[in-house]
This record gives sequence, structure tokens and C-alpha cells, in this order.
Amino acid sequence: MLPRTPAAHSTSLQASIPPDYLRCAVPAHMGGLGGSPEELGLLMRALCEKSLSAGVLFWCQRTAVEFLVQSFNAAVREHLLPELLRFQRAASTPLSLDASVLLVAQGEGRGMRLRGVIHSIANAHADGFTLVVPVQMQSAMGWAVLQSEEDGVHIEPGNLLPHLKETCPARVRVDDAFFRADEWLGDSLLLHKTEPVRLALGVLYQSLIAAPEMAL
Repeated sequence: MLPRTPAAHSTSLQASIPPDYLRCAVPAHMGGLGGSPEELGLLMRALCEKSLSAGVLFWCQRTAVEFLVQSFNAAVREHLLPELLRFQRAASTPLSLDASVLLVAQGEGRGMRLRGVIHSIANAHADGFTLVVPVQMQSAMGWAVLQSEEDGVHIEPGNLLPHLKETCPARVRVDDAFFRADEWLGDSLLLHKTEPVRLALGVLYQSLIAAPEMAL
């Protein structure tokens, strides 16, 4: 189980993120405010100037939101997106989206069993969170969405830079977690579709490099 104290601090950090920030560059018909990735990047820059830790949480939440926005799976999006846009539920993707963080899938009936370890995520609330993860299925790669409360999903304390300890860092171990085929988010092209927003949110990494000593 994750320690409770960082989660409490993370909740206060969430409150420091203006509610409309998450809705920037999300289409209006999905509950957003419209706008461009460039506008989103300006919001991220302004947030990082005040708090790098809040910037990390915003990156996690907004990146997960973008995978839902760009997914072909309207049913999953309509179910999950409203809570995520209001920050009523925390969400994240791996902080690194390279091939080393892939979960491995094995088909089972109308779904699959997932196995693997994700070494570095943040925004992992002890009260529960949503995780968008890359999955390898034989020769194909795609994206799944998991809930931290599901059987087979184990959350362990993780490590980030010392001054980011209040961002709820975690390591996620997935042991034969069942995933339904109708909850699939998309294939490898989904990473490309999310690229404009991910590049805009990359202002966070520039800020971390430029001022790694900043705390809150």
C-alpha cells in the first residue's frame, strides 16, 4: 500500500491547479474548452513557475486525459473522462513511454491477462487512480486502461527526485490482471495521436532541468 501522507499533500497540490487547465485543448463535445496544444503549453509553463510538483501532477492527469480523448473507444472515454477532467479521480501514464515499460498480454476468453512492472509513475493516490499503459500482444502493441483497485494490480512505493516526493510516486506491478477486450484504447498509432499535447506538456521537463532544486 502507498503511504497516506504523500497522498494528503498531493490533494493540496491538486487544489493548486486551476480547474479549467485540464479542459484546455479538449474538444467542447467531450467536456473541454477547446483551444490548441500551444495554449496548453503556456498553462503548463505558468504552473511550473509556481510549483514543479503541481506540474508533475498536471502532466500525469492531462496526459492520461489525452489518451482517452484520442481513443477510438467512445464508451470507455464517456465513462472515465468526466471524473478525470474534474480531478475527482487521479490518473497517470508511465513517466517514460518507451518500450521498456510495456506490459505483456496473454489472450483469455473475451479479454487478456496482463503481466509486467512499471517502475516510474506519479499521481498514484492511495484512494485509487486510473492508469493508461502500453501493452504488448504477440507482434502488436497497444494501450489499455487499468484501475489501481483491480485484482492483480499492486501499487508499491516508488522514487522520483527528492523535491518531488509529494507527487505520490509509485511502482506498479501487474500480476495476471484481467483486461476486457472491449476496454481497449487503441493500437500503437494512439501514441502518435497524443503527440501534440505530449510535446506541449513537455515544458515540464524543461522546467525540471532548468530548476531541479525547486521544491513545491
